[in-house]
Amino acid sequence: MRAKFDVEIVREEDRGVYSLWGAVGDVKWETSDHGIVCVDSRAPGMGKRIISNGAGIQTEDNDVQVQGDDVYRVRRYLIGVPEGQNEILRESALPQESNVDVMGGIDYGKGCYVGQELTIRTHHMGVVRKRIVPMMLVPDGEDMPGLGELRFHGGDLASGLVGGESIKKVGGKRPAGKWLSGVGNLGLGLARLDEMGRWMTETGEGNHGDSSEEFVVEGKGEKEGEVKKIRVRAFPPAWIET
Repeated sequence: MRAKFDVEIVREEDRGVYSLWGAVGDVKWETSDHGIVCVDSRAPGMGKRIISNGAGIQTEDNDVQVQGDDVYRVRRYLIGVPEGQNEILRESALPQESNVDVMGGIDYGKGCYVGQELTIRTHHMGVVRKRIVPMMLVPDGEDMPGLGELRFHGGDLASGLVGGESIKKVGGKRPAGKWLSGVGNLGLGLARLDEMGRWMTETGEGNHGDSSEEFVVEGKGEKEGEVKKIRVRAFPPAWIET
């Protein structure tokens, strides 16, 4: 970038960042009153984003319930939208693998940029072998959920997992994916579509009691140094063709 511009550190009390969804997200928000308002176009159902004037958000004329960051994360995970350096893969991955292409983050008509040749070749070939998808952790003793049963049940299963940990098929040799981030029993993971993709179709639903068709990720056990294997189920985002 050759153009001159000014950089200023913005104090927390001067600006706030919010996500609006549901009935509130459908309300027409006046930009001049609330700050900068725009549609969150990364995926259907993400609502609107606001950079507010001041640390808070005006709620007098709208039925707004301000929630914590975990509620926003759960919503992103249910939809399948990665965000930040812990979830959007870099250096060793194509942007398509982080769904940047379907979130409108790639301009295929743009000039030179790092990784352009491989990125545009993958686009024209139409083959993406890995994708970030919603994942659900399943406690021992519970049935594996079906395709329409992606739910947030709370708990603390994700707290014992480290981002970047390999997901493996029971009895398999190579990693089938990678756990990225999560809260409660939900999270995002990078799935190898040739390994986990069958589970994201109607024909591949259910394991029929065959444990070799399950996938697990290793996390911290209850005791110091203990390793616990947690079952994981990948789900196809409705807005992405996997």
